Amino acid sequence: MDDFERAIKVIFTQDPSITPAVREQATSYCDATKARPDGWCFCWERFLQSELLEVKLWCLQVIPPAIPLLAHEARADLRGKLLVWLRDVAPGKQEDVVVRNKVALIYVGLLKVDYPSSWPSGWKDLVALLDKGPHLVDFFLRVLAIFDQEVVSDEVPRSNEDRQRSQQVKHAMRESDVLQLVECWYTILTSFRKSAPQLVIDCLKVISTYIVWIEISTIANDKFLSAICSLISEAGPCSNEACECFAAVVAKKMPSSKKVQMLGHLQILPRLEGCVHRAATDPQLLGKEAEMVNSIGEVVLEAYVDLRAQTDAESATLAQAAWEFIKLLMTFVFWFFSHKEYQIADVVEPFLTQFFVQVKSFVRSDSKEAMQQGPCHTVGLDEVRPILMQTLQLIIQRIAYPDWFQHNDPSFEDDEQHVTFIEFRRSLNKIYKRIFLVDEQLGFQFVQASITQLCQGLSGVRPMEVDAVLYLYKEAGEIIKDVGQHLQGQGPLAACFVQLIECEALVKADHWAVQLALMELYVRYGKIFTLHAELFPRYGQRVLEAFVGTQGVRSSDPRIATRACFMFARFVKLVKAQAAPLAAHIHGALQDLLAVPYVPSALLPVQAEVPLTKVAVKGSLRAEDQGCLFEALATLVAASPAEELHPRLMTLLQGPAGSLSEILSGAAAARVGNDAAGCAGW
Repeated sequence: MDDFERAIKVIFTQDPSITPAVREQATSYCDATKARPDGWCFCWERFLQSELLEVKLWCLQVIPPAIPLLAHEARADLRGKLLVWLRDVAPGKQEDVVVRNKVALIYVGLLKVDYPSSWPSGWKDLVALLDKGPHLVDFFLRVLAIFDQEVVSDEVPRSNEDRQRSQQVKHAMRESDVLQLVECWYTILTSFRKSAPQLVIDCLKVISTYIVWIEISTIANDKFLSAICSLISEAGPCSNEACECFAAVVAKKMPSSKKVQMLGHLQILPRLEGCVHRAATDPQLLGKEAEMVNSIGEVVLEAYVDLRAQTDAESATLAQAAWEFIKLLMTFVFWFFSHKEYQIADVVEPFLTQFFVQVKSFVRSDSKEAMQQGPCHTVGLDEVRPILMQTLQLIIQRIAYPDWFQHNDPSFEDDEQHVTFIEFRRSLNKIYKRIFLVDEQLGFQFVQASITQLCQGLSGVRPMEVDAVLYLYKEAGEIIKDVGQHLQGQGPLAACFVQLIECEALVKADHWAVQLALMELYVRYGKIFTLHAELFPRYGQRVLEAFVGTQGVRSSDPRIATRACFMFARFVKLVKAQAAPLAAHIHGALQDLLAVPYVPSALLPVQAEVPLTKVAVKGSLRAEDQGCLFEALATLVAASPAEELHPRLMTLLQGPAGSLSEILSGAAAARVGNDAAGCAGW
């Protein structure tokens, strides 16, 4: 090991025994070598000679920044040395990945400066070496990947000069080299799928990158797509990248008319049928296939929207072809959307969301003016309804909470899986509401059918599925501008509400999620008892019993009890006129829950720096919950006839007044003296 190698070892080592002075001396020595006029040549020779990884890396990283500053002759000399190494050394030597990347960066640096003016054969020289074996194929793919980032990718921020240079390079490659490169890619896909699948994976990534700007017909042809689809259908190690590559080909930017023609010519739908593994159990593969279908759906939807906005006959014909494609693609979309794993169903949600954002505008209007001035292509509502109905049927399945979901557990609030599902659920809710905007009648029919099926087959439905039905029924109420008017007119949601509260087994269901969902519905649609007073004697009292019983404020589950107290106060305000005669009975049913028990401080847990300790006594309510009950009872008292108002108010205040009287009386003085802390909490 000479001084040069020792200096590099010092620079790379983490040995604490190396003093700062020694490190500085080693750095100065290496910087002086780098600054030599022939520094690039010295570094290349040392790279060839040394077996130390640190020396190779240091030498190779010196060369790329120097390339733009070298004279033409020096660059030609470096180019020749590099090609000799690739021809004679690289085929039989397995270098570390980081070394291969550094050498590829040098090749890219030379291409960046000299291609095509001074080195028109830059790509051909590299292609000519591919028959040297897998190591050269690997190097070829690395050069392509790095070249994209360093020179031609439009996604990388560049100066105006670099962007112009990028366009010149792309033009030269299209004219002279792309066809040869594409043939090399095809050879790699078909020759290494078994022996070196990683090369195939890297090749697919390169194709996905370059398809953005090369001529689409070089890849979008039967020969190439058959090779890509074959990799997908094999479900082997290359399938995921093959899905991405297939989607990239379809997503290639082009006029919408040309896009639709290409989809038909290449028989994309039949190819998809052979690619989707309906019996597969690998979630990663299914996820990639779902991404592919979602991407294709978004592309075709964009083309359809563009074409239907035109006015010529050809656009109308192509728009019809795009619409037919979308309808057939829905088979694949719905299959993924119905998958038991929500992570797979979630992948096709973006396409469904985009579709339902725009589908209302697709439907043909009956207005003569709209027909004359509208787009060149519209669809009948009867064509859209099967899509709407299937989506509704799947939403009610997908929106149900899965068994693994942890409710009301703060430790899972930021859990990625839980957060993702909540977002998925919100997206489904938006799609659900948009369906009503397209066909409100169908939406209401679906809600009615769901409620009927639930009430008739309740025993065979899981609690979270019950919750899903009730949740969607509640959300349907948000779509209506005036719920009161809808209930007054005995609309579909009114009939659903009566059907629900007629189902005694549902009202008395012993599951927290169902009970909470029902409370939301009692308040959402409770105004029906005011609008149709004849319903209250039969059903109103059943709802009141649910609120004041074990399904409500007396539940052993604090979540239910607290929510029931709050929602009970809201419900009573809706039915105060009908419920006022029951005020005394309701007060009697709640009286024991309104008491404020005295808890001796000796029984309270000691908490440092907390003057008053809050405790929950089993079977009692929190002060906030009791406040909601007093509010509800006060509402009923206020709605009582004038002659009953005073006695009912006295009855309601008897408990609180008695406690206050005891506090103010001398009888409490002894208790305060003996237990000040307990009395303060009381």
